Amino acid sequence: MSPRGPIVWMAGTNWDAVAGTDKRLVQELAATRPVMWVDPPVPVRVPRRGSLRSRLEQLDDSLLRLRVMAPPGVTRPLIRRITALWQHGAIRSAVTRAGWEPAAVVSAMPLARFPRGVGGAKILYVTDDWLEGSRLMGISRSAVRSVLASNLAQADGVAAVSGELLGRLAGLNPAGVGGLAAPAGQPACAVIPNGCPEPAGSMPPVPREPAACLVGTLNERLDLDVLEAVQASGVKLVVIGPRSDRSPSFGLRLDALLKAENVRWMGQLAAEELPGQLSTFGAGITPYTDSPFNRASFPLKTLEYLAAGLAVVSTDMPSARWLNTNLISVQTVPQEFALAVKAALAQRNDRDGELLRKEFASGHTWAARALEFQALLDRAANPGAHAALQVPAALGTEAVR
Repeated sequence: MSPRGPIVWMAGTNWDAVAGTDKRLVQELAATRPVMWVDPPVPVRVPRRGSLRSRLEQLDDSLLRLRVMAPPGVTRPLIRRITALWQHGAIRSAVTRAGWEPAAVVSAMPLARFPRGVGGAKILYVTDDWLEGSRLMGISRSAVRSVLASNLAQADGVAAVSGELLGRLAGLNPAGVGGLAAPAGQPACAVIPNGCPEPAGSMPPVPREPAACLVGTLNERLDLDVLEAVQASGVKLVVIGPRSDRSPSFGLRLDALLKAENVRWMGQLAAEELPGQLSTFGAGITPYTDSPFNRASFPLKTLEYLAAGLAVVSTDMPSARWLNTNLISVQTVPQEFALAVKAALAQRNDRDGELLRKEFASGHTWAARALEFQALLDRAANPGAHAALQVPAALGTEAVR
């Protein structure tokens, strides 16, 4: 099967959730080939006759969505195994109904094993450190480890959003994650980070507001010391995104921050609303804690800010260093972070700087990431053709892009 054929994508979130890595990348891939998006199985509280059947929907000409229902208790080991069998059967049935010969099956979900009986290259795409984040997601760490080990052993290609994360995967299966090519039975590997929308060519019609913005889910990944320093400095701060925090102490501090006079919390916005909002602000901030989970991640917001022409201030994370640009001010001390935000806001209407940021972001769009993913598919389908591309197994933050 040609690597340009249909893709079955076992996603980490359902299609209607906030658009993240999976959805943005799939939308770009679907512009050039058919893609079947497979939602994570959804538990049915009170199963009735017919309620556990899968549903295949046509979202547009080249994009299908498969929904799989599951019995209650899907996180329990036995029910989890039964649900996986149902999901795999539903995928086989849906592929047959569509008349497809898949070029690839992509697992981008912590508990999604590759289904048996579905053709094409097997691609594991890890979008976060699922082991470190298992408690936050409310799933078993040992189950995640077992699925990852199984998928790594079977994969024809492995991708991760950061070199740090790809290196950790190599630690889980040292014999099977070794480089960008696939000689001697090893999978083809690549760092495929998050991307951004295509930057708008026009400038904002009015001067930017002297306000910094924070976009994304509000939870314990955020560095509240940094955010409190920004708020205490008097900077006007606009926060966009839903809350998912669980810690009572964190929640109390976040409550106080969001109620401050110079802070405005807008809640969650639709994806199509965000670019228009970002075009009005003076700076974007990425204030994450220095944790194992965050070090392996690649926040969407940083590139989205740059695509909107915003100056960016970020805490010191491998993802910010990987971008290797002085367009991002990297700070480690809360008070210095706040000062950097003030300095960025003072230059918020610098048109030359805005153009430079948009030009940089144009090389990191989701369309560019889709091309990188296609290149991985090509290598996975033709492992012997790229033997010269091998790199060390323990890929760091400067991994080949």
